Amino acid sequence: MLKPFIMNITKQIMMLALTMLTFINGSCEKSTDDNDTGGGKPAFEIWMGLKTGSTGNWSNIDWKIVMPNGDYFNQLPGEGFLNFSKNQSGGTWGTFTMNGNTGAFTNPYETIEVKKISETELEKVGHTNRLYKLASVDGVKLSGKYVNGIPGWSTSGNYSYSANQAQPMIEFTANGTFNDMGAFVTNFTMPDQYPDRAPGSGTYEIKNFTLILNYTDGRKITKAFSGVMSNKVTATSELVFIGGNPFYNK
Repeated sequence: MLKPFIMNITKQIMMLALTMLTFINGSCEKSTDDNDTGGGKPAFEIWMGLKTGSTGNWSNIDWKIVMPNGDYFNQLPGEGFLNFSKNQSGGTWGTFTMNGNTGAFTNPYETIEVKKISETELEKVGHTNRLYKLASVDGVKLSGKYVNGIPGWSTSGNYSYSANQAQPMIEFTANGTFNDMGAFVTNFTMPDQYPDRAPGSGTYEIKNFTLILNYTDGRKITKAFSGVMSNKVTATSELVFIGGNPFYNK
C-alpha cells in the first residue's frame, strides 16, 4: 500500500530538485552575461571625442567608458577590456546621468553637461567638440599594414629600414593572422629590449573593444581597439585606434 505512495513522493522531490537546479543555472548564466567583458556583448559603452581646444589632434582624446548602472571611467585602458573593473587604475570614476535629452558626466574634478543629438552623438554644452558612441568591433578582421601614428613619427609607411629591421607597423590579414614588425617598439636600436613590445607574428581576434594578439612565441598581448568616433570599422578602415594610439592603414 505504501510503496506507490513513496514512489510518487520520491518522483515529486526529484522533479522539484531538477526545477530548482535549472533555475539556479539560468540565473548564473544570466549573471555572467550581464557582466561579461570577456566574450559576449560588452557590458559598457565607449564615447569618444576631442578634448576642448583640440582639432584633429589624436593625442588629446576625451574617452568616456559608461557602465549600465551609470558609472563611468574617464580614461581608455591601453590594455583593453578583458579584465576591466571598478578597480581600474589610471583615471577617475564618476557618474553619468540623463534626464530626457539632457544629462551630465560628473566626477570629483569636473562636471560636463551634455545634450543628446542622436543615439550615437552627444553635444558637450558650451563646447565645440562633441562625444560619439563607438560602434561595436566584435569579430572584425583587418587587411593591410597599419602604421603607428604616435606624434613625431611618420605615418607614410616608408622607412629607411631593411625588410628585416623593426618598423613601427603591424600587418593584418583577413584570415586572422598578423605580423608585428615593431608596432609597439619604443627603441628601434634594441627592438627586443622589452619582451611585451618586441616584434613577432601570430593570430589575432577582436572582441569587446580589445585586440588580442596571440604570438607564436607564446605571448598574449591585449590592446584597446576601436574605430574613429561613431564610424564603423571595416577590413580596410583608414584609421583605427590600438592601445589608444592612432594607426593608419598604408
